[in-house]
Amino acid sequence: MTAVLALASALVIGGSDFGGGLATRHDSTFRVTAVAQICGGLTAVVLALVVGADEVVRADVVAGAVAGLSGTFSFICFYRALSIGVMSVVAPTTAVVGASLPAIVGVIRGDDVAAVTGLGLVIAVAAIVLVTREAGGRRGDGMLRTPRVALLLALTAGIGFSVFFIALAETSDEAGMWPLVVARAVSVPVVMVLSRRLTGRVWPLVPVARRLAVLTGVTEMMANALLLVALRRDELAIASVFGSLYPISTVLLAWVFLRERVSGAQLVGVVMAVGALALVAV
Repeated sequence: MTAVLALASALVIGGSDFGGGLATRHDSTFRVTAVAQICGGLTAVVLALVVGADEVVRADVVAGAVAGLSGTFSFICFYRALSIGVMSVVAPTTAVVGASLPAIVGVIRGDDVAAVTGLGLVIAVAAIVLVTREAGGRRGDGMLRTPRVALLLALTAGIGFSVFFIALAETSDEAGMWPLVVARAVSVPVVMVLSRRLTGRVWPLVPVARRLAVLTGVTEMMANALLLVALRRDELAIASVFGSLYPISTVLLAWVFLRERVSGAQLVGVVMAVGALALVAV
């Protein structure tokens, strides 16, 4: 069940990332991030009130704050990377880092991983690596290339998302969705100040960027709620790996709407991800 919840979250986040990356091609990364964070925060409050909570302790608040700060930093880096690089390369690069570090932490702290489950995780990581491979290899054949700065930003975002995964995994079931509210309570003021200071305003200037930013924020928070449930099942390795399979939907959406090339290796990676899910779900 952990793998199913994490994968469902990943597919929604992949679509959200596509929208956020597309928005930053029309407007400032900081303004898009600010609006997405604000809308995500409002969505988190609604989810928290609907789900309810038995008790929110200090550890939940601290974990939520750490997740909020790391998530904000990561999304700024990630959306910027998506805006200047090839989406079907940037998203998987971030995913590899975001999946590997929490998975290692999960194994070290004693997550019970059966042999079949372990095989599934290895295949899932391999799938992420394959989806990461850039289609084509020459500049003159019509294939797109990704700048080094975009890859550096993507790697940095992956480290930040690792911290995000690990922090949310430390929250308790009794806290409901309130750690996500805390995360946004910390992140929203930060991105609003940054956007105001660096761009002169918070709200995007371009209408399509505004709409995409709102949609990104709402869907990303709904996906985070699914991910939070998955991370709390004491299977950090499984949740982090399958929660990092969001490049599947990002790559497919970029292929459909932006006509970005998809290589045979990337398609094999998608198939392997499905096979990995089947193994872990056994």
